[in-house]
Amino acid sequence: MKKFYIDKVYNAYVGLDAKQRKDLIRQLNSLDIPVTKIEAYTYPEAPGIRHLFFYFKGNSNPVPYFLLEEQQLEKIQEQIYSYLK
Repeated sequence: MKKFYIDKVYNAYVGLDAKQRKDLIRQLNSLDIPVTKIEAYTYPEAPGIRHLFFYFKGNSNPVPYFLLEEQQLEKIQEQIYSYLK
């Protein structure tokens, strides 16, 4: 897997508008990643630490990016980066 740079992916994701975020969810679903929502989060007491949490169909608990499978992370990263072009 390519290195996953959370800061770069986080910044790219928060730079997306609402339409692009909806489109991203559709794209991920078409790649068999059943995401319903992505939440970008920074801790107030540690603003330099960034996280992406993923909500999946049938599960109301968020999954932090670092617990996803490598293959999923790679696909997610590629899809988010595709909006940078």
